[in-house]
Amino acid sequence: MSGPGLADVELNRKAQPALDRTSTRQRTEDAPKAIWVTWERHRRTHELCRSLGVELFELTSSSSAIIRYPYLMFETFLCLARQRPALLFIQCPSVLLGLWAGFLKYVFGYQLIADLHNEAIEPFNCSAPWYRALVGQIRRMADLSLVSNDFLKAVVDGTGGRAFVLPDTIPAISSARDGAAVTAARPQVVFVCTYAPDEPYLEVIEAVRLMGPSLTLHVTGDHRRLKPAAPLPSHVHLTGYVSEPEYQQLLREADVIVDLTRMENCLVCGAYEAVALEKPLVTSDTRALRNHFRLGTVYSGHDPQSLAESIAYALTHKDALAAEMKTLKRELIDQWAHQREALRDILNLEVP
Repeated sequence: MSGPGLADVELNRKAQPALDRTSTRQRTEDAPKAIWVTWERHRRTHELCRSLGVELFELTSSSSAIIRYPYLMFETFLCLARQRPALLFIQCPSVLLGLWAGFLKYVFGYQLIADLHNEAIEPFNCSAPWYRALVGQIRRMADLSLVSNDFLKAVVDGTGGRAFVLPDTIPAISSARDGAAVTAARPQVVFVCTYAPDEPYLEVIEAVRLMGPSLTLHVTGDHRRLKPAAPLPSHVHLTGYVSEPEYQQLLREADVIVDLTRMENCLVCGAYEAVALEKPLVTSDTRALRNHFRLGTVYSGHDPQSLAESIAYALTHKDALAAEMKTLKRELIDQWAHQREALRDILNLEVP
């Protein structure tokens, strides 16, 4: 088997522009050089790099794992050797990237900032003891870990790490529809889904079956993973993967957005999208989601009957919930800007 070429592995060097220039802090001559290295594409990473003024190096590969990971480790080493950052941001998972960056900080002398997603703090999809041991080691090697909420911060701080709370930004999604507005005959509900183990997607489909054809449910994601116990109702539409413009248009046309997780301390991406578009949200009844998305939201159990009642309530009260979501959007944007400035001060980052 031949080794990977440039077509297999790409190094995308992206100087990220600032989201805004509202800060009054002055540029400092001694601000440390900061870069972000990731091995996969993720909206949160792009948004944080733009907002913090950190240069993003996105290393990706389409090769098999036996080729991909050694090559990405080598590319990461070369990137760090060329850039010589004082601060290195990474996204974890990838666990291998986290361990490699933790080792290389003793070679290059940078401070390691790890953006820890839930699977690196409270693993759900892979909870084997060896995996928990590895992510625990990454938390301890990192000089600072970024987490999305206070509950995850408590876990990191309580297991030998040091955490800073920085939720996702509210994504920049335009509320303007593409083309002429189309009035649907029935209410439109969008279920933001990836068919991951933590998502009760079969229960959502059963809930809509119970509700009957009074609404249309659009389920996003790779539906090849779906193995329904019965034929799908005619009013359930599996979108499959769609382009980003198509996805945003789907969300804009929704009367209600649904995003659910069985993970207790996870803030789901679809909830941020509902806030961005000021749409009513139906999400899981967990303390983290209640604490962060406290307005414009219906919290539901995961059994079909509870989900059916929650979706029906959100549709009936959609105008009032949308008004609440507008208020929440302003609050979350202001809170996030405050947290961003606090992080910049801690790390002595320049104002971009």
